[in-house]
Amino acid sequence: MSESAVITDPKISDKVSTFYVEDGWPGADAVMAYKRDGVVCLRGAFGPDWLAVIEEGIDEALSGASTNLDIVKKKGDAGSFSVSSQAWRQVRPFRRFIFDSHIADIAWPFLESSSLTLFYDFLLIKQAHSDSAATPWHQDHAYYPLNGKKVINCWTALDSIPIETALRFYRGSHSLGVIHQATNFENPAEDYKHLRRERAAVPNIDADPSAEIIATAMEPGDMLVWNSHTFHSAPGNSLDRRRAAFSVNWVGDDVTYDDVPALDTYRHPELKTGDRITCDKFPLVRGIGST
Repeated sequence: MSESAVITDPKISDKVSTFYVEDGWPGADAVMAYKRDGVVCLRGAFGPDWLAVIEEGIDEALSGASTNLDIVKKKGDAGSFSVSSQAWRQVRPFRRFIFDSHIADIAWPFLESSSLTLFYDFLLIKQAHSDSAATPWHQDHAYYPLNGKKVINCWTALDSIPIETALRFYRGSHSLGVIHQATNFENPAEDYKHLRRERAAVPNIDADPSAEIIATAMEPGDMLVWNSHTFHSAPGNSLDRRRAAFSVNWVGDDVTYDDVPALDTYRHPELKTGDRITCDKFPLVRGIGST
C-alpha cells in the first residue's frame, strides 16, 4: 500500500514512496519503487518492543561500550550530535536487534540476492538544537572499499521526524552509474581524508533544476531503505527534542572487496581486492551457510 500526502517544503517536489509492513513483507510494488527511486519508506517496520531494545543499546553505546563513538558539538549550537558505527560486536542489544528481529527478512528482498551479509550498524543522534549538524549531499558507497551495486542502508527512526528535519533524497540518482567523491561531513569545504581524486566531485544538487528531491516525515519504527549509490542529505536538528535513528547496512551477492584506503569500520586486514567480504566482521545472515 502506498501513501500520498502534501509536501509543505517548496524544495521537495514529491515524497518517498511509502509502504506498510503490516500488509506483509515488502512485496513487488515496494521492490519496484526502490529500484526506480533508490529509496522507499516502510511504515511500522518495528514496534515499541524492538525500539526499546535499540534504546538499551544506545545507553550502552553512550556509556562507553562502543569503541567507535564520536560526540561533536559545533560552535553556536546548544546541542551535540553523536555517531557510532560497527558497535554490534560490543553492544549486546544492537546485536540482538540485528540478528533476532525481522530486519534481515525485510531487507533481503530489496537486494534480489542469494545471500545477505551484514556490513555495519550506525547510530546517529542529533540532540535538540544541534542546528549546524547538517549532513551534506553524499553517496554512502563513496566511503566504502567495495565494488558492486547490491548495498543498502536500512535506517530506522527512533523519534518523530517532521519534514523539516527529514532526510532528502535525489530521486533516481542511484541509476546514474557514477560514484562521486566522498564529502567531508565535519567541513564540506575541506577534502575527505580518504578522498579518491580520480572520481568526479559531488554535483551542486540543490542548484540543479532537473534533480527531483524527495523526503518524508517519519514516526518511531518507520524505516527508510535506500541504495548506497543514492545521493541524500539532511538538515541539522532545529527541534526542541532529540532526532535519532539506528541503521543497519547490508550487502548482496555481487559485492566484492576493494583494498583501498577507507575507515576501519569498512575494512578487514585479511580481505584482498576481489574477495567476497563475508567474514567474522561482516557475517553472513541469510543464505547458504547462515544460521
